[in-house]
Amino acid sequence: MELLTARLGADNILRPEPVPDYRPEVANSWVPAVGKPPRPTALPPLPRPTWLLDKPIALLMRDHRPFYGSPLRIVSPPERIEAGWWDGQLQTRDYYVAEGRDHSFYWIYQERMGSREGDESRWYLHGLFG
Repeated sequence: MELLTARLGADNILRPEPVPDYRPEVANSWVPAVGKPPRPTALPPLPRPTWLLDKPIALLMRDHRPFYGSPLRIVSPPERIEAGWWDGQLQTRDYYVAEGRDHSFYWIYQERMGSREGDESRWYLHGLFG
């Protein structure tokens, strides 16, 4: 690792380091591979996608169901995340594993706060399972 870092630079040889935060986009950081080993962090026992999108994609709604190429069928109970109030970035979401018609699995969420009465809830695609 030291040889690779010397040749390519410390900014180009990175490893993931879990961060104790419930928000998926904050729960991982990239740090130089050479240096202190990562601290052990307990990971949630709930399913997490292998690919998290940089920015969630707003989903279309058809017949009151989220739609991404085909209607999505919810196949898991909700995982509620309410975090970020301490740093002014409050997120209140219910995450689900959803299955498309082609049997692909997606990690989607529904916003919980900020929607007006009578409006359909906003759904987003946040990750893909491998």
